[in-house]
Amino acid sequence: MKVKNSLRLLAAVTSLAMLVSCGESRPEYAYDAETPSLYEAYSDYFHIGAAINSWDLTDQTSDRFNLLVKHYDTFVMENETKPDQIHPTEDTYNFGPTDAFVEFGEANGKILRGHTLVWHSQCPQWFFEDNGQEASADLLVQRMKDHITTIVSRYKGRIDTWDVCNEVLDGGGMRFSDWIKIVGDYDGDGDKYDFIEIAFETAREADPDARLIINDYSLESDSNKAIKMYSMVKSMLEEGVPVDGVGLQMHVGIDMDVEAARENIKILARLKEINPDFVIEVTELDMSCYSWNDSSTEINFSKIEDDFNAKYVELFEMFIDLAEEGLLDSVVFWGFNDGDTWLNGYPVEGRTNYPFLMDAEYRLKSAFWEVVELPGKKS
Repeated sequence: MKVKNSLRLLAAVTSLAMLVSCGESRPEYAYDAETPSLYEAYSDYFHIGAAINSWDLTDQTSDRFNLLVKHYDTFVMENETKPDQIHPTEDTYNFGPTDAFVEFGEANGKILRGHTLVWHSQCPQWFFEDNGQEASADLLVQRMKDHITTIVSRYKGRIDTWDVCNEVLDGGGMRFSDWIKIVGDYDGDGDKYDFIEIAFETAREADPDARLIINDYSLESDSNKAIKMYSMVKSMLEEGVPVDGVGLQMHVGIDMDVEAARENIKILARLKEINPDFVIEVTELDMSCYSWNDSSTEINFSKIEDDFNAKYVELFEMFIDLAEEGLLDSVVFWGFNDGDTWLNGYPVEGRTNYPFLMDAEYRLKSAFWEVVELPGKKS
């Protein structure tokens, strides 16, 4: 453990203990000065981050901005660095929002993630076309390389981690995307993930010091998918492809099986046998209050609050265990308050969800206290 991190944790635990011993009421809002910092509470175990949007950075005197700086040491843009936003046409790059994001991170000493360079979704169709016809493999590969080189080079040494490829698997096999369809077995070696290999190699050339992640969903819940990811990345590592880690999106539900998740993560952790520095990151964490097969649009949160709290504690206990084993070093939430979440209206139109540790008004939910106090109980 780093001494400065241990001192931070001690200070956080001491502050919490004083609140309890003095009989003081807990702070109500995430931005209150007396509220303990979430990321500082976990500084001996892993980084804690949040996905944000451009509007989060417009008023840097707001309570919203201050709570972000207070509780998270890692940030990622939810949309602005995706291909359709940053590179909408072949000759046009929209760097403004990402430039502002990087300036924010540097001014506040934060770790920054870039999401995402290559994806089947939110990727402009011009990548895959040539004068109204399907682009050739050579043309698509060159466009991908130019895209990656231009973006990663611009933020070299400033964006610390890149989700190089996102959601390349579908169940237990490769997703049949335009990338697979057009590029295919580009080098003739028999596999169909050459576009992934080229993407990682190009990103490494553009920034040799950036951490390069392959990111996907349901790896914690779908053992077949975890095994496929392990097998694919193992082959790439053995061929020298510079994959530094696997990102687990972890869009989970209140009914998730944490022990099954632990076992699936251990499958991926075997990649450390090939590269001892290989990392596992949680990249898009949120916890739906609904079961997957529930089609309702509203839920009485007070009735499921105890279950919600218990599941978050169980989840963070697992994260701490994995961190102590050297398997996990970053947990990023896909948002930070219940008012701004993609889960409102998805997968059921009109639905309201409550997936985070603070509500839509930035009030601290009881789950926040359960989670922020957990490291002190473990130390």
